[in-house]
Amino acid sequence: MSTFVNIFDFTRFRKFLAEYQERRQAAEPSFSRTEFCNLLGLPNTRSYFNDVVQGKRVTDNMRERFINVIGLKGNEAKYFEAMIDFDQGKTAQVREAAFDAMMRLNKTPQAIVDPDSYEFFGNWYNSTVYAILEVMDVADDVSELASKIFPPVSEKKLQASLKLMQKMNLVRKNESGFWKPTKDSLATVQQSKSQMVLQFQKQCLELSKQALESKGTESRDMTTFTFSVSKNAQKQVETAAEKFKAQIRHIVTADSEKPEIVEHINLHVFSNIRENNESTVVKRTAKSFEKGLV
Repeated sequence: MSTFVNIFDFTRFRKFLAEYQERRQAAEPSFSRTEFCNLLGLPNTRSYFNDVVQGKRVTDNMRERFINVIGLKGNEAKYFEAMIDFDQGKTAQVREAAFDAMMRLNKTPQAIVDPDSYEFFGNWYNSTVYAILEVMDVADDVSELASKIFPPVSEKKLQASLKLMQKMNLVRKNESGFWKPTKDSLATVQQSKSQMVLQFQKQCLELSKQALESKGTESRDMTTFTFSVSKNAQKQVETAAEKFKAQIRHIVTADSEKPEIVEHINLHVFSNIRENNESTVVKRTAKSFEKGLV
């Protein structure tokens, strides 16, 4: 299965099915959507696959057939079933349980860019342009993009950004000639301490400062607070921060509506007392949200 597409790159099962069928047909021309229906045991219902992709409910019996046709095994099969429950669950409890299962089964629910890709992390606007491509239709003429991105970026730099992302296989042109992302989300390896990643994060902090001082009409929500906690509570805060980041990634990738805005989130958790000091640990948590309307 992984020869065609990685199921863990998806949180919407319908999008996964459409991408899988398209990729497999590219390798096996006979694997059309009609043939998919035949393999599902529905030779007289040629529109079934299209109906599912467009929103038709999948029964328990049919989900088993999908698993068999695609050849999903182990955690891949469990993840596929969880994606269906997350989409089709009739109650909030069912959907929440499916969400938890997806988080547990998918250890890296994001597209990971190698932190050694110095060019990409050398400029903050690369990841911003990547996100904006979901909101705007951008072709080779980037003048409109240059007029809307905040803070301002020259057209020359935006052209270079698109060229870089194309080289890294992060974007590609669709049938209409517009650049679009090839993955649902973008993140760095959590454990990475690359100096280039640190430089990228410093640039993001500067973006927060500019958003805070901006007199524009863009919405923003910035909160900073300091508090004292025990060692045990400190670990709980850090665990909660990790869960929050995972939830944000899933919300973004599970969003089935057309993107309309680009948001930038900086989340910082650090101690105001050095580790070798045995006194009470004080934690400072700074949350900054930049909501750039495009």
